[in-house]
Amino acid sequence: MKRRNSLYVWDAQVLYAAWEETTTMHSLYSASLCFSVDIPSKIFLSNENYIEYTGVFLPPNTNYYQISKNTHIINIYIDPDSFLFERFSGNIKDGVQFFDSTKIPYLKKILDVLLDEKSPNEEVLGCLKLLVDSVFGSILPQKPPEVLDPRIFTVAKYLRSQTYLPQPEEVKLKILADIVNLSEDRFRHIFKETLLTSVRKFILSLRLKIAARNYHTSANFTEVAHLAGFSDSAHFSRTFRSAYGHSPSAVFRNPKRTRIRFINMES
Repeated sequence: MKRRNSLYVWDAQVLYAAWEETTTMHSLYSASLCFSVDIPSKIFLSNENYIEYTGVFLPPNTNYYQISKNTHIINIYIDPDSFLFERFSGNIKDGVQFFDSTKIPYLKKILDVLLDEKSPNEEVLGCLKLLVDSVFGSILPQKPPEVLDPRIFTVAKYLRSQTYLPQPEEVKLKILADIVNLSEDRFRHIFKETLLTSVRKFILSLRLKIAARNYHTSANFTEVAHLAGFSDSAHFSRTFRSAYGHSPSAVFRNPKRTRIRFINMES
């Protein structure tokens, strides 16, 4: 019996294990760690020719799309304010890095855990950590971590704690800057330097996850979009596709193909 794909969503990490994967060109706020388990997949960077890979690390805001046929894949997306980001923050400046995932002897065993619908949350998180640790320091050289400003993580945690976020245009930088006793200009600069994105784009990324969490209990995508603060379903769909390379309906309206598990925990 064919197993369903598995999508695990934490506050600041996402893990997707699947049979085959094809995306459109997209640029994600998170860092991406992609494994092609059975045979190499293809990745396209901007308008370049494809590169075959069994493993690839992509820093945040990299434009790419992937085509994986006749193989299982594991894609991990880690936000800059995740507790895991520090483990490879020193590698970000080196850009896109390819590696040989066949050097991870237990990769297929990890895949089995991720595709098993009965795997407990703790075991899934353990697999995510193990994959990150197996790549950085073991296959790719681990660089000294970047020193990131803890004040920005205070603001990021505050924003994540908000169930309903204001429209990005309505966010008052002064309020956020006051939380950590910075001027607006200094806060704006340090925020982007630390989290590699603007306040506006950071909030957009949070709202995508809010929408994802609401889709099961909403009547349609228009309601999902409004609950997450998007002006309409078209705006939500465009933003989702530009970030993840899929339409929301392809991800959330096909339960026979993909099961989705939202995991609440301190990240």
